[in-house]
Amino acid sequence: MAENRKFFYGWVIVGAGLCITMVMYGVIEVFGIMFKPLALECRWDRGTVSAAAFVNWIAFGASSLACGALSDRFGSQRVMLGGAVIFVMGTVLMSQVEQLWQLYLFFGVMLAVGRAAAGVPLTVLVTRWFTRNQGLALSLSQSQNVGSVIFAPLAVMLIANYGWRGAYLWLGAGALVIIPLALLMRDAKPLPKKVHATPEAEAESERRAGPQFTLREAMRSRVFWTVNFATMCCCITHSDILLHGANFMTDVGLQPSMAAKVVATMALFGMIGKIGNGILADRIGPKPALAGFLALQAIMVPFFLIAKEPPHFFFWAMLFGLGYGGPMPVYAMVFRQHFGTRSIGAILGAFFVLAAFGMGVGAWMGGILHEVTGSYTLPFLISASAGFVAVILVLTLPNSPGEATRRRERREEAPDFKIENMQPRPV
Repeated sequence: MAENRKFFYGWVIVGAGLCITMVMYGVIEVFGIMFKPLALECRWDRGTVSAAAFVNWIAFGASSLACGALSDRFGSQRVMLGGAVIFVMGTVLMSQVEQLWQLYLFFGVMLAVGRAAAGVPLTVLVTRWFTRNQGLALSLSQSQNVGSVIFAPLAVMLIANYGWRGAYLWLGAGALVIIPLALLMRDAKPLPKKVHATPEAEAESERRAGPQFTLREAMRSRVFWTVNFATMCCCITHSDILLHGANFMTDVGLQPSMAAKVVATMALFGMIGKIGNGILADRIGPKPALAGFLALQAIMVPFFLIAKEPPHFFFWAMLFGLGYGGPMPVYAMVFRQHFGTRSIGAILGAFFVLAAFGMGVGAWMGGILHEVTGSYTLPFLISASAGFVAVILVLTLPNSPGEATRRRERREEAPDFKIENMQPRPV
């Protein structure tokens, strides 16, 4: 009886991961709020400043590939701790930016490396600790969207009182909290094999575990590239708006504080969409859940262009937030179902490379095309088109091996919110 009352440590990882990603993504995404004050003081055009976001995402993708492999080899905790230190240093140094190379180094590289060292290893941990309710756990632990709920209004307040440089100093001080949180990360230990397991039992265990691919083996499959290109298109769709949305809203007459509230609303509903889609994917499978939320995201982009008054923007933010927030944790479920967990860190690292490339292209495209055309109409319409391509790609995915069997088994099992021991649940 006492053994059954031990708390399942996987939920500690989920909670700590939520806080870490909230801080990291919050600091990264307030760059859109800092954009105009920074560009105005340094006399840089929007295309030049947008290039910093492109550098950030490319560095994030390259670092993710390395961090995924490192987490497979050395464990996630060490990688995440090192990333936390780098991230805090980069945030503080942003307050000292005077030249363009400093912007590209501090924001473009240091913050990207720090965030990558948390992103992939955290996803690896959650996919290894959880088998049932994995979509929910992934959604809760990756709170990219929640960060802007807190940090967008906070950034406006800090800029008003201390300027954008002082704001980054305060954000750096607050980011120190991620260092002790990284220490809470604990790598999942594989459960020992039963000594007297019969050959039939071992065969059943292997069947339930599904395929176990290396990165090289996964890269030979159509599923790997279909998911990656769908993700790249998905990221192009929303990265343009995440970086330039506040610029667009203030261009059409909204006050910065009101624009920040719209961004916060979008972020809040993004988290709702993330959790909702995680739960939905647990119930109906990742493929239809992904396609539905991707379609909502793409449909809502053109409506951003015709919004003029605050109520219009808030209504748009709720629906677009739901759409853009939902897909990301479900991609990891697709990879786990098709390729297993043997090399999940390396596989997710490669996945983050193309995702980051899409984010960088979308963000940079918005700044460059705004300088050429004088508006955001063309880049936003291109973003919407990329979103519909993502929907089509996801709909072409085959069902994963044993997906129907696992769905039937999940319906028959009770929810696993019960208190358990501190080992990952058997597959």
